[in-house]
Amino acid sequence: MKLRILTGLIMGTFLSVLISGSITLLNTGIDAGFPLRWLKAWALAWAMAVPLAILLGPLARRWAERLAG
Repeated sequence: MKLRILTGLIMGTFLSVLISGSITLLNTGIDAGFPLRWLKAWALAWAMAVPLAILLGPLARRWAERLAG
């Protein structure tokens, strides 16, 4: 359980930082307000990504194991 939570925290954090940053950059460009917009987008994305990664991680692993044979 500890490994599942840590993995979800790490995956959710990495993915939310990268995706929120990319989408914010594409939608609004870089200017003086970019860091604050990114931070707001990241906070929302992180709050969604981490619990989903923790909950769906085992399912994704089972699917991957089946696909890998």
